[in-house]
Amino acid sequence: MGRLIVIALALASFAAQAAPPQKIDATYRVLKSGQQVGKVTEHFEHDGKRYRIESTTAATGIYALFAKGNIRLVSEGEVSKNGLRPLHFEHHRGADAAKLAVADFDWERHIVSHKYDGKVETAPLEEGVQDRISQHYQFMFQPPRQKAIDIHLSSGRRLNLYNYRVVGEENTQTPIGLFKTVHIARQRTQDEDGVDLWLAKSRHYFPVRIVFDEKDGGKLEQQLESLYPPAAAELKPAKR
Repeated sequence: MGRLIVIALALASFAAQAAPPQKIDATYRVLKSGQQVGKVTEHFEHDGKRYRIESTTAATGIYALFAKGNIRLVSEGEVSKNGLRPLHFEHHRGADAAKLAVADFDWERHIVSHKYDGKVETAPLEEGVQDRISQHYQFMFQPPRQKAIDIHLSSGRRLNLYNYRVVGEENTQTPIGLFKTVHIARQRTQDEDGVDLWLAKSRHYFPVRIVFDEKDGGKLEQQLESLYPPAAAELKPAKR
């Protein structure tokens, strides 16, 4: 009986660790050519049935003088057995309402409606579709287990299929510590930026580093600088 109790407690502990946290607050520093140009603040919460994500990118320092407002992404939807299922997505660019892009997901009719520039366009809704911000949090519910990962993604303007590949496991340095991560990537195309994500294994595969390979050849990097619940970095910082 004692052994059964120990096993039950161990399984309960494992399940608690395996379940993504109900709330996450994170900030990233944004770097371009090694210089900080902005900051990303994100808030995620779910109750096992519904979720909400809000991400705000703001320019910092001298770059704030030239920025035309903040970029704000909002995603709301359901939590299903397969993870996040977006119902509504907004992409705000500053305070200009004319630049707002919205996606509404009708899972009963299997249609996604994109609203932007005064237009409404619809497209067939594929199972597993994510939006621009929910895709990063979906990995907490569906970790990358295969070498190739296909994700249908709504930008608020259109629906695209993106092909990611698992590069491998790496030790990744961040401002809050060194993590064991899974590195996944999608290549840049003529029309779309490429992106590399480093997902921390000890933090439910939450992205601790993101690098955008921009169409113009530049690179924009996000480095995790704070995380709540606190991140217990797996490895000690590398010696200099």
